[in-house]
Amino acid sequence: MYEPTRLHPLAAGLSFLKMLKEWIIPIVIFFLFGPGSPPGMAWVSFAPFLFILLLGGYGVLHWYRFTYHIEGEELKIEYGVFVRKKRYIPKRRIQSIDYTQGIFHRIFDVVKINIETAGGPGGAEASLSAVSLANAEQLKEALRREEKTKIEEDDIQAEAEREEPAYSYTLSLKDLLLAASTSGGIGVTLPLIGTLSSQFENFIPDEFYVEAFNWLSGFSWIVIAGMVFFSLFFAWFISFVGVILKYANFQIRRFDDRIVISRGLLEKRELTLPLHRIQGIRVVESVLRQPFGFATVHVESAGGAGPEMGVSAMLFPFIKRSKINAELAEILPDYNVPAKMKPLPKRAMRRYILRNVAPAILVVPLFWVVPSHFWFLLFMPVPILVMWGILDFKDSKWLIEGQSFYMQTRTLSRSMLITKKRRMQDFEIKQSIFQQRHDLITLKTAILSGGVGKVFQLKDVETRNWNEAFGWFSRKSQESKLQ
Repeated sequence: MYEPTRLHPLAAGLSFLKMLKEWIIPIVIFFLFGPGSPPGMAWVSFAPFLFILLLGGYGVLHWYRFTYHIEGEELKIEYGVFVRKKRYIPKRRIQSIDYTQGIFHRIFDVVKINIETAGGPGGAEASLSAVSLANAEQLKEALRREEKTKIEEDDIQAEAEREEPAYSYTLSLKDLLLAASTSGGIGVTLPLIGTLSSQFENFIPDEFYVEAFNWLSGFSWIVIAGMVFFSLFFAWFISFVGVILKYANFQIRRFDDRIVISRGLLEKRELTLPLHRIQGIRVVESVLRQPFGFATVHVESAGGAGPEMGVSAMLFPFIKRSKINAELAEILPDYNVPAKMKPLPKRAMRRYILRNVAPAILVVPLFWVVPSHFWFLLFMPVPILVMWGILDFKDSKWLIEGQSFYMQTRTLSRSMLITKKRRMQDFEIKQSIFQQRHDLITLKTAILSGGVGKVFQLKDVETRNWNEAFGWFSRKSQESKLQ
């Protein structure tokens, strides 16, 4: 680690594939609509192959010129094919060191290392595309050290092997299958399938659509419904497989100063979250999981390197809601799900119903084009929206308990924010003209998530709770000075 070290040779291939991906569209266009072979210029036909060969050569040079090593209290990286560049990253600024292991990485038993610093959002400070597992562990332990003395590589590796997690959680096969079955990813898969299908429109003659329509019209509604069901099942199956590939081998390990989350079947990913950067957690219950008492738990962090930079990290992809507190007591003892929360006043229900029914106004112009005997179809969504408004009202709650703040809201899924007063970036209380007439207010707060602010708000809280909420937060600065 203290001598300049090159990446694994796989890095040359990965660099080549990355550049090829960026140029793939121009290359394909050249193949399809290129100039062909003009007289006396037969070499033009081979131009794409020559260009690809040059990309491969550049990838090799990029790998050869890229080195890294530890120099004193800094990680030094040198790179650049034509222009030599040097980057120094002080140990004290490093916040997390994470691994990603794709298909090619697993074949060659190497990992990609993402190093994030306290410099703010925008991606990892440094990325080592292919490092052997042994070198990765040694580098990780060397960078995490606070001692000023130089330590031999063998001692670093031995200490890494002796460190045991204080807590470990593994997602069982049963929970993985249930998570995949109830993920709700079909809502993303269906539009994706529709988008991909639309790309074939230019290659299919119009006569095909006419014949297909005539063919379908000869079937009964039962057969057509069966075909629709099969399409939905196919979309659900793709979503099912996607969740399996993403969360297989899911494991959480808690050490003294950090949480390490690893997951993935084909592509193994590892995310390190320093405990001091955790800003709060969210308990999310989807419409498919809530009736059965299951939930997903996300952790909001001020940053994290790797592919999950800037988003909520998954703490528990699938867990029984009644078991959340028991697991949090082991991994994040300062956080818990309360047994009861403060509901909104009953007079706020009408406002929640109106807000949910309001989108139905968009169908008013359809009265001019829809025959009068079909107008009842336009009103069918209204009862559903009314029921959803009532459900939204009942699920909207809040609570202040000690140094903890809880806020529960609903869009499609029910979501509860759990954070600490010292983690809240601001606390705002708003009151519109319409809320003033009903003695209601809106609570609004923000926490850091991935280096940027993430806003949460709860509408139509009882006005008399204003002093309790605002007074609780206004004592933040005074308490911090005393501490």
